Amino acid sequence: MRKFILPIMAATLALSACNNAKSTLIPTDPEKWGEISEQVKRLNDADREAVTKYMMRMTLGAAFSGGKAGIPPGTTIGDAIEQQHKWQQKQQQEEAEAAALKAKVEAQKAADAAKIKQAATVAITDVSILPQNVMAGRYSDRLNMEIAVQNKTAKQISGIKGTVNFDDQFGSRISSLNVSLDEDVKPNESRNITGYGRDLNQFEDSDKKLTSIPFTKMKVTFVPGMIVFADGSKIGKVADDES
Repeated sequence: MRKFILPIMAATLALSACNNAKSTLIPTDPEKWGEISEQVKRLNDADREAVTKYMMRMTLGAAFSGGKAGIPPGTTIGDAIEQQHKWQQKQQQEEAEAAALKAKVEAQKAADAAKIKQAATVAITDVSILPQNVMAGRYSDRLNMEIAVQNKTAKQISGIKGTVNFDDQFGSRISSLNVSLDEDVKPNESRNITGYGRDLNQFEDSDKKLTSIPFTKMKVTFVPGMIVFADGSKIGKVADDES
């Protein structure tokens, strides 16, 4: 009988010590945290980790807010554990919501891109570098693109917006360029468009790479974001801060 009583008594004493530890007040002054080190050691691993993270989180919050935050007076170790668990649950919920929203947006973009590709094909047929020419009003080198657009619908296209990605032959991204093609393309017809590009900065590594790599050794792709038709209808959606 005694061999059963001893483990029960030990477990009871350990639980009592843990409960007593959880009722201990946490000093608001971090320099006095050593006073509760023995009580913290009595906690199980999960609770010890939770109270430690709580104390550090609240102290860092005070540091970044000019001392306006911190551990509230009267907070016990048990309170700290409970608050940390609530905070972690909230963080996990927010992360899950953010991940769900990101997945929804990405799925919508993929669906829009598929619809746009059914309506039109956009291809970058050539990329050239126009050298600096002050007499011609070019105060830096300029990247110039030739773009082919095929309208595969029975409606006239009024404009196409998207992103041009420049990758080297090894698949590494060199640069990206947002492009709004405010050009009409008649129904079921194709059109070659020139005059789109951007000035290059000689001090930017990506721009220097664009000038040094031949077009034949780059992969240049157009990722569509939106098509606007002459009748006012649209396919795709551009982010509010870009529209």
